[in-house]
Amino acid sequence: MKEILKFSGQLFLLWIVYHISTLVVETFHLPIPGSVLGMLCLFGLLSGGVIKEQWLTIAANPLLKHLSFFFIPIAVGLMEWGSLLTQKGHLLFLPLVISALVSLLTTGRVVQFLTKYH
Repeated sequence: MKEILKFSGQLFLLWIVYHISTLVVETFHLPIPGSVLGMLCLFGLLSGGVIKEQWLTIAANPLLKHLSFFFIPIAVGLMEWGSLLTQKGHLLFLPLVISALVSLLTTGRVVQFLTKYH
């Protein structure tokens, strides 16, 4: 229980930094995403000793563990297929929407079936 509370508090601290930076970007109409400003603020707070690294390790480790999984394949794919996507990307829209709807409906039906007979 103590670990869950630590994780929640640390995640809340990360969210606060992100939320404040997003508000600053919106308020001052800065040409930078709020998440990037948040990372810069977090770097400054960690470098200045205002926030200790130990205050964030429990919540940050699972996020950092899977970070490359989300960004590297996307970046490589976009670099490799960028010109094709700009020319023919509109043709992918309908199949993507249909496949997403089929997945959602199938998952919903399976869950309804399993909860009905379980």
